[in-house]
Amino acid sequence: MSDVPVPTNPPPVPPVAEVVMPPLPKPPPASQLTPEEQMAAFEKDLKENDWGHQPC
Repeated sequence: MSDVPVPTNPPPVPPVAEVVMPPLPKPPPASQLTPEEQMAAFEKDLKENDWGHQPC
C-alpha cells in the first residue's frame, strides 16, 4: 500500500444555483389566428415541447 494519507472529510460542495425560466408570452386566442397561423403555432409547439421530436 502507499504512504499517502486518505482524507476523512471531503471539502464542502457549494450549492447549485436554481435556473428560473422567464414566463412565456401568451399567444392570441385561436379564434383571432388564420388557419395558416394556427398550423404554424401548432408546429412550433410540437417542435419545442414534444419529446418525440429529436432533431439531428
